[in-house]
Amino acid sequence: MAETLQAPSRVPDSSRVAVVVPCHNEELTVGKVVADFRAVLPRAQILVVDNASRDRTGEVALAAGAEVIREPRPGKGFALLSGFRKARADGAEYFVMVDGDDTYPAEDSLTLLDAAGDGAEMVIGTRLTDYEAGAFRAGHSFGNWLFIFLVRVLFGVRTRDLFSGYRVITRRFLEATPLIAQGFEVEAELSLQAVVQRFPVAEVPVRYRARPKENPSKLHTYRDGYRILLAILTFFRDYKPMTCFGLLALFFLVLSLAGGGVVIAEFVTTGLVPRLPLAVLSAALFLLAALSFACGVLLSTINRRSAEIAALIPWK
Repeated sequence: MAETLQAPSRVPDSSRVAVVVPCHNEELTVGKVVADFRAVLPRAQILVVDNASRDRTGEVALAAGAEVIREPRPGKGFALLSGFRKARADGAEYFVMVDGDDTYPAEDSLTLLDAAGDGAEMVIGTRLTDYEAGAFRAGHSFGNWLFIFLVRVLFGVRTRDLFSGYRVITRRFLEATPLIAQGFEVEAELSLQAVVQRFPVAEVPVRYRARPKENPSKLHTYRDGYRILLAILTFFRDYKPMTCFGLLALFFLVLSLAGGGVVIAEFVTTGLVPRLPLAVLSAALFLLAALSFACGVLLSTINRRSAEIAALIPWK
């Protein structure tokens, strides 16, 4: 996806940095996360978003020295968007997003910020090369690989970690990118939006620690996996409509020609159409193919006009 950048050289002034920490029932770890980031980025804004927690997450974060806002709508996407909105209003230029479960070392944020200082608009902390035993639940590594492969096929994106929750994003990226994800699909949306908007992206290896046993992961393998799959396919439909509907049209056309070929061959041989239902089905499939292709052309034209309008809007 992008060249790995490592040695810190142009780390932005921490007074221009906001650390956004979405939390749902993280009272066991959020205090340490806040303290660690305060030590590494002493002048940064530490903003904890209490996302419908039923424990003392907000109180612990506040006692540790963080600024706390509350997002009553459950979902990591809602929490992150609320945090980004608040930090942007407070004037931050660089946004560190990190989970509140103490799985990401705070000191690695300096390497991510350095990559942002070198010109990357989004920096992804990749976890898949340096992680503790037990850091990934059974099936999560395979799921990550499967979705990475799907995104590579659909969008041509070569990323090593599609779902990393440790990233640095610039203000320019957030102001130009429409984000609507509600749950754990937000990381995939960020990566795909970067591709669509053609923002430079860097990937930096970071350490990934196992969660405390008393604080299990909030990610539901099948439910959230389904939502992530649906989000990727929806993104493919919306941002690559000609490819999406063109493939659909080709599928219907092949089926139509396969059935129609049998009907035509019988008609040429006998002068009769003994398989009338197959003839009707083949004609209907041909119409669906034509309709799908027309939808792809129309939506592709609308996307181009939308991109032209967006290009005319000046940066803030």
